[in-house]
Amino acid sequence: MRLAEPVTLTIALPHDSTEGETPSASVVPLIPLNRIDWPAPSVYRSASGEPGPAYWQQRADYRLSVTLDTTAKRVSGTVRIRYTNNSPDTLRFVWLQLDQNLYRTGSKGSALFSQESRWGVRGFAGGDELSAVTVDGESVTPHVDDTMMRLDLPHPLPPRGAQATIAMAYRFNVPEHGSDRMGRDKTLYEVAQWYPRMAVYDDVRGWNTDPYLGQGEFYLEYGDIDYDITAPAGYTIAGSGVLQNADEVLSATQRERLVRAATSSDQVAIITRAEAQATPAAGTKTWRFRAEHVRDVAWAGAPDFRWEATSWNGILCQAYFQHDRTKGSWDKGAEMTRWTIRTYSELFFPYPYPQATSVAGPVGGMEYPMFVMVEYGSNGDPNTVFGTIDHEHGHEWYPMLVGSNERRYAWQDEGFNTYINGFSNERRYPGTNAYDSALDDWHRVVAAGFDAPLMTAPDQLDPPALGAIGYDKPALALLTLRNHVLGAETFDLAFREYTRRWAFKHPTPGDFFRTIENVSGRDLGWFWRSWWYSTDKLDLALTKVEMRAMGAEREVMLEVSRQTDVIFPVEVRVKYEDGSVEDLAFPAEAWGRGVTVHLSAPARGRVVGARLWPDASVPDWNAANDVWGDAPNADARLPVTIPKSGARR
Repeated sequence: MRLAEPVTLTIALPHDSTEGETPSASVVPLIPLNRIDWPAPSVYRSASGEPGPAYWQQRADYRLSVTLDTTAKRVSGTVRIRYTNNSPDTLRFVWLQLDQNLYRTGSKGSALFSQESRWGVRGFAGGDELSAVTVDGESVTPHVDDTMMRLDLPHPLPPRGAQATIAMAYRFNVPEHGSDRMGRDKTLYEVAQWYPRMAVYDDVRGWNTDPYLGQGEFYLEYGDIDYDITAPAGYTIAGSGVLQNADEVLSATQRERLVRAATSSDQVAIITRAEAQATPAAGTKTWRFRAEHVRDVAWAGAPDFRWEATSWNGILCQAYFQHDRTKGSWDKGAEMTRWTIRTYSELFFPYPYPQATSVAGPVGGMEYPMFVMVEYGSNGDPNTVFGTIDHEHGHEWYPMLVGSNERRYAWQDEGFNTYINGFSNERRYPGTNAYDSALDDWHRVVAAGFDAPLMTAPDQLDPPALGAIGYDKPALALLTLRNHVLGAETFDLAFREYTRRWAFKHPTPGDFFRTIENVSGRDLGWFWRSWWYSTDKLDLALTKVEMRAMGAEREVMLEVSRQTDVIFPVEVRVKYEDGSVEDLAFPAEAWGRGVTVHLSAPARGRVVGARLWPDASVPDWNAANDVWGDAPNADARLPVTIPKSGARR
């Protein structure tokens, strides 16, 4: 598409509507182009969207030792946290998250989400039971408020590197359905949110104490986590991090297979189907793991796990599944995991961890560092399994690598992840695209009356709206910004730069917006306002097309009106009387002073028809007012151009 040169803009100033006219666009001049006032830059966060020269972040290192009691269906053990105060503030208390308290009778989340919902508490009396709580060896009294706990420190914790050691014993009953983020099914356990975790203390809000209600996810500090799981001897445990004691829990043959898989591009069976069906041994066995530079860990266990593994670029890619429950849909689970890790490493940012694990179980889909849970695949369709594996491991980048606040901003993890999933899907299945389903989901939510701004916290969304507002609409907005505002090359550069800048850090929405603007060199306040801070829809109307002679030259005059407050660059395809077509483009700045603009460009013949949006992927809400005369066809909704490889640290 060429940018029409020269371009003249004739602005129709706003006017009061009269009977028969129903313009719904704002009549307040310049508001669509006003910049959004984000928090002022500081030494912690720069105006360019980068971490500032004095950026700081707390650190939390954990040592966990627990036992899985499959008779009582309970996890019990101890946790020791070494908490480092890198802030400039002296801390006199700290906050921790007790996510298992969501499953206590009368919890806040149980009042918000019904029992039968995906995030509901299904009549289960659970919660954390704590004992022997100490800070630096001194007993302290926990102050528990639903899923949050405050510990008043026996001595103030000084700033700039001072440390405190928090320790306690705890136990909880494992829920059968843990808000579809953890749970159990007969002998299979998928265990997450399984230990008291430090709340984030940052330069934006201080202590982040939003409770865990079920639909919103997590915001956590980074550190190293050593943990061991003692389980029945016949169990195989899969977990975040690297297995530390393979010589104690695996046979010599299984260890040899694991070593071979670590350098193989083919799947290797670490535990074969026959071995997975062997008679469980008596007693217990302890599995030890270490995960470095992570914000969380999770694990799963079963007595009949098949374990397949392969590798890419030194990264071990694994799949654990029960053969009889997965009906063949997981036979290539390790390869699917490998595909995802390779694709996102090449297109966006290198995978930073030594392994990636996928586990089949009752949880529909959930992500943790180096570890994801994916539904069994009961329909036997490997493509369905791949789609979920690909989505959940996409979260290793957003938010496991780029540690945003999921509890407040679903779009900053689910939306970004859905966006990158589209490229992986097209790479694996050429000729497909995710545009139509994303737009359809958004339309259904709007029609049902559940629409909300993208900045809405996930727990404030009606459950039917979460998929559209947390996942589909932000992905659609990013694709629209990439393909129709900034251009693919510019946006890809900016998006990768955001990922690089904020790897293992805590970005805010403003940090993302500022990074995209500064790398692209464009003021995009009008775009953020329309897509992130309102529920308005893009709806431009092509209302008039005229020809004008300019000596021996001709011009085409286009009248375009905004039917809403949303502005957008104008793209028009004109059709000449000889049947040829030409695409014209005009900048978003055309809308600075009115709801109707007159746009002109040189024409190489008499125009007999025109349409907005030569590319049908522009999400204009009302296609009926996009055409004039003998309108040319729009291009099919083709797959978007996959970013060129070239991700760098």
